[in-house]
Amino acid sequence: MFRKDEEDYQLRYIYHTNQHNKAYLIELNLDCYDDLFNSWDGSALDRKELDPELSHFLERASYELPLKDRVELCFYLPESKKDEKMEADSRATIKNNFRMKLFFINQDLKQNSKKIATYILMGITFLITAYLIPESKDLSLLISLLMEGLFVGGWVFLWEAFSIFFFGSRELKDKKKRYFRYLDSNILFKYRE
Repeated sequence: MFRKDEEDYQLRYIYHTNQHNKAYLIELNLDCYDDLFNSWDGSALDRKELDPELSHFLERASYELPLKDRVELCFYLPESKKDEKMEADSRATIKNNFRMKLFFINQDLKQNSKKIATYILMGITFLITAYLIPESKDLSLLISLLMEGLFVGGWVFLWEAFSIFFFGSRELKDKKKRYFRYLDSNILFKYRE
């Protein structure tokens, strides 16, 4: 198993770093600015969605790099395509995409909170109902099955709430941190001849 500094060395071999601030560079070659955005999206530039492959690449890169480290996005384009207005607009659109993703993650977290509250309420209701059914040797098979069903259902609801709280929401919160890191990152455009 790699030690921490060996792992860091391996990552710095895979990803270049900015020598001034030690941020990892996520580098991409483009033919034109439009390569950044979804070609099916007819919205104005400031509302365009990132290209799905680019979005997937950025998400994967974010998980490869330690969350504590800074990252910078570096796009290489042909010198003939240099356009400072498009550069500025593209930066703003990329940042808007990260804000949009954060908005949807926050919506999912709110939805998870509602589900957790509902599942806990249902679980407790099922368990209390099962405990309130009087025990008797004369209980019919149907009542006995109902009691068992209420116990099982109650625990299933509580387990689901536990699962969403500890696993589902945790994953979303981790993704949220990664998008915040991108939102705070520098976006560079460099030109090749």
